[in-house]
Amino acid sequence: MNNKQLFALLREFYTASRTTVAVYDEMFNNELVLKRPLAPDLSEKERRLIEQIIPSHQIEVLRIGSGRYLCVFHLLATKQTVVLWSNVETLESAGQYSSFTNGADLDQLIAQAKMLYYSLFQTFPRISSAYSDSMPEWSNVEGQITRSENRDLNIVHNDYYKEKFMLKAVSDGNLAEYRHRMRVFVQSGIFGNMATSELRNAKNLLIAAVTIFCRAAIEGGLYYETAFEISDQCCQNIEKMQSVESSTQAIQDIGELFVKRVRSARQYSHNRAIYEIQDYVYKNLNSHIELSILAKNVGYSKNYVCQIFKDDTGQTINEYINKEKIREAQYQLLFSNSSVTDISQLLGFSDPSYFTKVFIKYARVSPLAYRKMNNVS
Repeated sequence: MNNKQLFALLREFYTASRTTVAVYDEMFNNELVLKRPLAPDLSEKERRLIEQIIPSHQIEVLRIGSGRYLCVFHLLATKQTVVLWSNVETLESAGQYSSFTNGADLDQLIAQAKMLYYSLFQTFPRISSAYSDSMPEWSNVEGQITRSENRDLNIVHNDYYKEKFMLKAVSDGNLAEYRHRMRVFVQSGIFGNMATSELRNAKNLLIAAVTIFCRAAIEGGLYYETAFEISDQCCQNIEKMQSVESSTQAIQDIGELFVKRVRSARQYSHNRAIYEIQDYVYKNLNSHIELSILAKNVGYSKNYVCQIFKDDTGQTINEYINKEKIREAQYQLLFSNSSVTDISQLLGFSDPSYFTKVFIKYARVSPLAYRKMNNVS
């Protein structure tokens, strides 16, 4: 993974978590810092403490003050150091807690660090607290981590190689293969435990899944900005969820979303104009799309884009727009509490009844029936 890819992933992580994250090079020069305006910088003492950590395949947890912690891990191949830190002020300003306890703060930070580590290495790290500078307060948390690690010794996580086959299906845009590989992957073990809260753990799992699906989709030919926008939207929707009935089903649905986008991009990748049209449509799903404006944005005449799109895809641009809008509507019906009227307005339909008519044309059922069929209240 090069720096451009690393920094893009970290920006996604920061957008989803609002936890301060920084990257330092071999000489501990700052390469990237993502933080809220009120978040404190690392002090010189803290920097020296981090520099003393011996690089390894684990996350080091440091307590550096009352309610203030650091999580540190290394990218051994590039000799870079990744640091996450948080305190009372940054957590409350991010809206993550209405009240504060040291345990909740630390659990949250460690869960986020594990999620980021997994996104980078596709494996869960060990947690080390060897560099804590305040043992009395730390000892209780250290005991919790030790007990958690002992408990995890009896857990068989999902098979790494089966995951690779599943992600290959995403990159190939092969829906049937993805569904098969996903089923085999799920049966190979259990998902990890990245938080003490059941809901938070489910959300972390979904966000981790979004991250690796996003990378697989980019490798499969999906335009990276499009993939990142899908990823951002998925993460935002995940954070809004009040409950997660089935992590497995949710992960499968998110994976299918990326597979279908890859398949669509690969199908017409020989014609750059087709790809640009599709990309414009995706970026403007929440508005009424005028073909003349679309053509101007992709740099061709209206007649030309309409003709080549019809010739290459067998459907008109308007048909494609409606299909994509209905696909997004299905997603909103499954993963949001928005009403049918709100969703129709979100997708640029001025008339909810017309939206329902178009939805029935492509989904074969009404929006409310679709939501009910999928057990979403």
